[in-house]
Amino acid sequence: MYNIVNNPIPRNAFWKTHSLEAIQRLIESLPAKEKAAAYDVFTLTLNSCHQLVEDKILSREIFCQ
Repeated sequence: MYNIVNNPIPRNAFWKTHSLEAIQRLIESLPAKEKAAAYDVFTLTLNSCHQLVEDKILSREIFCQ
C-alpha cells in the first residue's frame, strides 16, 4: 500500500491545535477592534488552506476520474 495523498498544509508543533470553534470563541472574546482584524486573518488563512488543498490534492488525476 502507498500513500496517495500527502497533506500539503504544514503543521507547526510549537502551537497546540485547536478546533475552528475554539478559535472562533477566542476571537469573540477580543475587543471589537482586535476582533475584526482577527477574523480577517482567520478567514484569509482558511481560504489559503482551501486553495492549497485544491491545488495540491484535488487537482491530482486520481481525483479527476
